This record gives sequence, structure tokens and C-alpha cells, in this order.
Amino acid sequence: MTHPSPTSAFSRRLILQAGAALPAVACMSRETRPVPPPATFTQHRFTSADGTSLSYFRRGNGPPLVWVHGALSLWSDWRDVAERLSPHFTHYVLERRGRGHSADGAGYALEREVEDVLALMRTAGPDAALFGHSYGAVLALEAARQTAPAKLLLYEPPFPITQPVSGPALAEFERALAHEGPDAALVVFNRKVLLTPEHELEAFRQTPQWSRQVEMTPRFARELRALEGLPRGLEAYRQVHTPTLILLGARSPEVLLAQPCRALARTLTHARLGILPGQGHVAHVTAPELLAREVSAFLRE
Repeated sequence: MTHPSPTSAFSRRLILQAGAALPAVACMSRETRPVPPPATFTQHRFTSADGTSLSYFRRGNGPPLVWVHGALSLWSDWRDVAERLSPHFTHYVLERRGRGHSADGAGYALEREVEDVLALMRTAGPDAALFGHSYGAVLALEAARQTAPAKLLLYEPPFPITQPVSGPALAEFERALAHEGPDAALVVFNRKVLLTPEHELEAFRQTPQWSRQVEMTPRFARELRALEGLPRGLEAYRQVHTPTLILLGARSPEVLLAQPCRALARTLTHARLGILPGQGHVAHVTAPELLAREVSAFLRE
């Protein structure tokens, strides 16, 4: 019998515990460069409203389900969950702009990414459901304000409720990125926003996951800035009447993630809160079977 190394054991503990706070922990992606899709997925392209050519991956049978991954993440992070649901749903897994095979626009705005989601929903068809995780859940809810999906699933969107998502730490993060590089910026984010204990942060920096996050940090910066531009509170979303499941990990941080989820469940007229026992922000990594069951049960209601 083999035993995990201290580094690998730490990596899993980080995912299970702190693995949580925001896109940075949703980041536990297995690769950061374009990876050929497995034989069970087929790659396709579509064009967004601003003319940007984007990629998505399709697999499955049954009603369409559009997936929008979070920051510091890739479409392939959702393969495990999607594969489990493929006998019953046809997946349209977005490869968000600036990642992998998807092009990037001339200038970034959250609104452009919302247009990307809407374009893929049109490709999937009028009966498509929509799933968004973390920053992708923010995009999904914004898209649902404009075009109602058949059903909506939101896994821990980091909306500012009582305080900004990053607050004063964002300026320090951006200064570090500009003058010291993405590694230093990611350290700032972990220390000042995620409040990662110093010994865990130092151990995390020795893992492969850290270098993968560092590579995606420049894109992460523009997403953090976009989150800071969101208005405090959720009044704008009262107009969303789509049946909605809001997913929350039982171990996720209160202010950054749990508070927005509970507030959304109270605000949206046809929403309910689903708790993922023992999980944090990355149940698609730590408990894909559990997450697949929750998604399937809601979509079959």
C-alpha cells in the first residue's frame, strides 16, 4: 500500500478545507493550456456578439445544459460531473474567452462574457438549462436577467452583499501584479482576501496547482476588477423568475460565499438553497458524484 506524499496530502486538504473561498480555490484545474478533448466530447465553435470566436465542448443525450466555469478554471474541470450526467443531458461546456481554444476580445468587460453565455444558450436551444460556478455563476445570473433559461443552477457566486469581494486588497493585488508579477499577486490574494494561514500558503506554493494558478492570474485580475464594479446587494435580480437552485458548500466561507447564496435564495422568487455536505467551493473536484446527483435531481423535477 502506498501513501500520499506530504505535498499531495496538503493539496487535497487545501481543496477540502480552505478550498473554498473564491475563484482562486476553484482553480484546482488540471491543466492551463489547450488540451485536446477526450473522444467522448466534441469541440465546436460559435461567435459572440462582439465577433469573438469561442469554443465549447459537447457531449451527451437529452435536454441541453450549458455550463459556465469560474475564474482560474477551465472547461475540463467540469468533465467529471458532465460525464456522469451525459446519459440524460446534452452538455454545452463553454470555454470562456481568453482560455484554451477561445479567442479574447480587444477589451475586457463582464458584459462581453454575459453576451458569450447568451450566444451559447442560443446555440443550445430555447429549452436549455444554465449552470454557473463562482464567477461563472455571476455571468449566468446576469444572462438570466436578459434571457430566461429553462432552469438555472448557481454554485457559490461571489456577489458583494455587505462588503466588496476584494475591497482594499484589490489595489495591492494589482500593484503586485504590475511590479512583481503574477506569483506575488496571487500571494497577496491568498493573504488578504482568502486569509490563508501562512504555513498553508507556503506549502501550497510548492505544489503544481500553484504554478497553474499563477499562469491564469493576469486574467483573474480583470475578473476581480469586474466583481468590484457590481452594485452592493441583489435588488437587480428580483426580476429573475426562473426556477433556480443555489448550491452552497457546507464548509465554504461565510462572508465571501455563504452570505451571497443565502441572500440570493431569499431574493429570487423561485429559488431554493441546496447544501453540499462536507464540501467547499470545489465539489466538482472533491465530490463530483454528489454534485452530479444534485444537478440531476433539480433538472428532473
